[in-house]
Amino acid sequence: MQSKATSDSSQILEHDVSRWVADSVSKLEAGRAKFCSVNSLRFLRWASEIFETSPIVASFCALNATEEAVAAFIAAAKKHGHKKLAKQVNLHDHQSKALDSVFAQRCSRAAKQGRLAIAVSQNRDMLAFRLPDESGYRYGPLHLSSFRIYPNIETAGYGLIALDDMPPVEDLQAEVRRVAEARNQLLYAINTGVQAGFKSPQANLVRETQLSLGLMWAAVDIYEPRSG
Repeated sequence: MQSKATSDSSQILEHDVSRWVADSVSKLEAGRAKFCSVNSLRFLRWASEIFETSPIVASFCALNATEEAVAAFIAAAKKHGHKKLAKQVNLHDHQSKALDSVFAQRCSRAAKQGRLAIAVSQNRDMLAFRLPDESGYRYGPLHLSSFRIYPNIETAGYGLIALDDMPPVEDLQAEVRRVAEARNQLLYAINTGVQAGFKSPQANLVRETQLSLGLMWAAVDIYEPRSG
């Protein structure tokens, strides 16, 4: 019998939106963005499959999937109009990659709080969003350019998805350090014994699955002129 985490992560991977992302990844031109995305998908599937056998190994696979998804996004940004900014991210440094995943996680949290809904468009050529507003709902094609950091929807204007103000730099730095050290909490023994894994491995698996897929979508979308 499957655990809730295994079931949830499997359901996420089998969701129509996730399948669209995976199909879109396979159509990317050969290069780091494509291959890091493919590898991220592999590790997500492995994480889901082995969770019952070893939550610790599954958690590591999920963390690695997120790092690969970050690398895919940065590689896509470097190749498609954002090289100057993207090259500032050191893909060989865990903290540097962690900053991207932390920012993406906060964007995802803000979108969830705003009740953002996402679906595959009828002709399956893009993702579409639905967002509640005072008159009911707003609809539109989902692209990176749809998001802005504004305190509220009214300030953002029609067609844009408002994200909450970002936290102080000190808070982000502390969170980045925690994320970057996460793999150490899984892999390495300490003076007092061996690591027991995350306190909530089920929630971690679901979170990393969602975050990785979101970053892969961003890598796919950045190839589109509208996202630049």
